[in-house]
Amino acid sequence: MIESLILNFSVTASLGLNQPPMATRCAVKVTPAHDPNDFEIGKRHDLPFVSVISTEGKLVDVPEPYRGLTVEEGRDKVVKDLAGQGFLVKTEAHVHNVGHCYKCDTVIQPLLREQWFIDMKPLAEAAIKTLKADKITFFPDSKKTQLITYLEGLHDWNISRQIAWGIPIPAFQNVENPDDWIYDEQIDQEEITVDGKTYRRDPDVFDTWFSSSSWPYATLGYPDDADFKRFYPTSLMETGGEILYPWVSRMVMLGLYVAGDIPFEEVYIHGYIMAEDGAKMSKSLGNVVDPIPVIEKYGSDALRMGIISGRVPAVNRGYDHRRVEEARNFANKLWNIARYIEDALGDETARTEVKPASAADHWILDKIRTSQQGIESALDGYRFAEAYETLYHFVWDDLADWYVEASKAEPNKPLLAHVLEQVLLLAHPFAPFVTETIWQTLDWEKGSILASRKLSKPLAADKKQAAEFGEIQAIVSEIRYISRALKVSKPTLYHDNVAFLEINAPIIQRLAGLKAVSAGQGSGLNLTSTKYPCWLDIDPATARSYAKELDAKLDRQEALIKQLKGRLANRSYVANAPKAVVEQTRSQLAEAEEQRDSLQTEAKRFQL
Repeated sequence: MIESLILNFSVTASLGLNQPPMATRCAVKVTPAHDPNDFEIGKRHDLPFVSVISTEGKLVDVPEPYRGLTVEEGRDKVVKDLAGQGFLVKTEAHVHNVGHCYKCDTVIQPLLREQWFIDMKPLAEAAIKTLKADKITFFPDSKKTQLITYLEGLHDWNISRQIAWGIPIPAFQNVENPDDWIYDEQIDQEEITVDGKTYRRDPDVFDTWFSSSSWPYATLGYPDDADFKRFYPTSLMETGGEILYPWVSRMVMLGLYVAGDIPFEEVYIHGYIMAEDGAKMSKSLGNVVDPIPVIEKYGSDALRMGIISGRVPAVNRGYDHRRVEEARNFANKLWNIARYIEDALGDETARTEVKPASAADHWILDKIRTSQQGIESALDGYRFAEAYETLYHFVWDDLADWYVEASKAEPNKPLLAHVLEQVLLLAHPFAPFVTETIWQTLDWEKGSILASRKLSKPLAADKKQAAEFGEIQAIVSEIRYISRALKVSKPTLYHDNVAFLEINAPIIQRLAGLKAVSAGQGSGLNLTSTKYPCWLDIDPATARSYAKELDAKLDRQEALIKQLKGRLANRSYVANAPKAVVEQTRSQLAEAEEQRDSLQTEAKRFQL
């Protein structure tokens, strides 16, 4: 039997404007007992809910010829009978979404069943109040807003499931009185006797998320266990975004209801590692990245850092082997820095007082302090990629490119050992294996790197002397640029008896690849990056030759600017060309003018 909902509506006849509306009756087939949407229609229109499919998948409560058939058999027979009696006009194939079992791939037939429900309104209201009071911090914060919106539209929760495995519902029904239900914890028994009456346990089990929602307090021996009193609420819940609604929300609601407090103080929602093309990894698609070959090729630290790199909370990103390669190179850089420092120390394993002696020493100590603060701040906010980037650039740019090279001119062995310790401690959360391996090779350290607490008190640095090394960096960078541009090797830097340059001559000479740093009189190519009067002994002809090359580039740039301006001055082009093209032209003009200004400045530098 299939109930039909008769909808009445009026349409205006197409013949004549003054013709009155004509009533049309339209029949719509609905099956409230076998379709979620029809179920809602049935409730709104107070239709009877007639089940025509049994739990065995057979047709029931239907005309005799179809009774006992499967749904597929019944459908075929109905079509055959309609055709045999001349009622069938045509059959059409329709493509639509039908639920299938993920194990056996059979069609899932919705059925009406008695279920256990929870009234969610009071639970959701308490959770919403807690979230709006900011008693739980979300990373990212937008997930809290999403969760509140979800709770505000929450329906009653069906917590019973008809599956083979699960936690039995502790509800027992009187075998002689179906309306007599009791609660009992003897869920390992199918039947129990209470007050001379026999009760049979409900065969249903709890919904997985209902069981899981009890996890924060159930695992801690609620309510009397010492662990519960010590660890509830826990500090952090870390999970993926797809279970924000089914699990996180329910842990919050049941934690408040049962334990009287939030289950956790913070929730971090991580993104997922997708396949390299951005699709979800799947065994059936064959796009799963096996970590074992990656580890064998690059190392587990490289895989760890490569996955961290560039990721933000709650954002799914594809696996990128290039980031793993970069992380492998970073691990190699750590290893090489350690080898250099240990070789520089030689047999001097007895640690003396660690004191900065040069501007470079003060600068690296200040960099360690600021890097430590930046990494700790990022980790406290669960900004793991940002923390890794801070570490990466400190080790690669500051330590390897500048301080290690500077130490070759003015070695401070005790400080070198201290710097290596601090770098390993900073890097250990990101590269635990390579840092532990290096730590075990340090003659002056005993035990594991995990036992060290030396990171908490970084050595103080003199800000003024640290800034002086910044001045050195500016001078060295400009000399390197000029040497590359003019293709000159080992020029001499002259200065007008500047004490700062005289004191730091060894380190400037080494870092900039100079023949010498010397006080003297004369002329040359003046440096513009420093307040100190100094110049390079560049041959004027070499400088003028390069200046001519720049002038030629400048002429080409001016021609391009003229062309772009002319295009934009054409009213027809601006009015008729696609807006995106016009905007691209404006962007090209701005970029060309910026390059023109840079070339003009550069050309003036080399006009001796």
